[in-house]
Amino acid sequence: MRKANRKGKKFNGKTIGLDLHKAFIEYVVIDEKGDEIAGGNIGTDRKKLKKLLGKFGLKVQVVMEACGLFYWVHDISAEMFGKENVHVAQSSRIKAIANSHEKNDTNDAWWLAYLLYERRLPDCWVPEGEVRDLRIYTRELRTQINNRSDSLRRLRSHFAQEGIKLVGSSLNTIKARAQLSEVISSLSEARQIAVSDIIDEIEFFDLRIEASRKRIKEFTKEMLPVKMMQDVIPGIGVTLAPIIYAELGDATRFYSAKAYAKATGLTPSYRESGGKKHGGGIARAGSAQARWALTRAVVGIMRCKSGAGLVIKNWITNQRKRKPYGKVVVAAARKLAEAVWRLFTYGECFDVAKAFGG
Repeated sequence: MRKANRKGKKFNGKTIGLDLHKAFIEYVVIDEKGDEIAGGNIGTDRKKLKKLLGKFGLKVQVVMEACGLFYWVHDISAEMFGKENVHVAQSSRIKAIANSHEKNDTNDAWWLAYLLYERRLPDCWVPEGEVRDLRIYTRELRTQINNRSDSLRRLRSHFAQEGIKLVGSSLNTIKARAQLSEVISSLSEARQIAVSDIIDEIEFFDLRIEASRKRIKEFTKEMLPVKMMQDVIPGIGVTLAPIIYAELGDATRFYSAKAYAKATGLTPSYRESGGKKHGGGIARAGSAQARWALTRAVVGIMRCKSGAGLVIKNWITNQRKRKPYGKVVVAAARKLAEAVWRLFTYGECFDVAKAFGG
């Protein structure tokens, strides 16, 4: 039987809901009885925010949505009222706001405050300290990797329009470089200029990516969880381990391996009604960055020629005979996520026979 996730009594104080925007912050304050007692908006200024929050005493809990500019508001609120009284809502799970027929900034702030008052708010984990700094580093690295991939796709498109297929998936091999120097001279002047500019972009991003990887490696050299993932879990190396740790944090804060995997969005979704159950694609809940890192780990495993990586590769190859490649990669990535949770929760080394039957 399912139980409501409600802990303790209702908060005996005021609840402030903040709807954050670039130009202003809309706020609504409700009292211990759930009645609205104040509301309005202020500019996005630290002094104005502190002055507003200080008007309602010390027994205050604050709530806001996870968005691109909530960190500083969260930090000020936590400094004034304590971390336990500051909550960040998962935007995708607040249906009362998203589906409202009278959606405006005031109603958004009220719903945030009321859901927290009723203890029905879907809380979001907020990284702090070195984990937050690591997330900044890793997300910048991911952006640089994406930019390089976009440039490489543009380069392939130019050659495809000329009926030329590039060798390999990278331009860093001797064979690929030799092919480039050979075919560029045969292109029209406009195409040569475009291709040369894209190659310069790729080389620029290569340098940026290498610098970011070195910076992350230096930053995480004393982080034991990152090192443990690199040493124990196949496919998760110096680039992917920091991303997973920065996005999901301490694995032991999840109550089960399936809950940890669910935070990556790699678990299957389904709908059941009238006794009929319909399966869907992956839930895509939680961190898209962690989901990307785990699926990239599986793609990297496909190049293994020995050890646990080879066992996983063989498992994927056998599964592909019956299922689409994408589904098999997701299933393998989910198994890796569960292995990460068991590593930190139980201290289990990765058991490839248990996870993949090899």
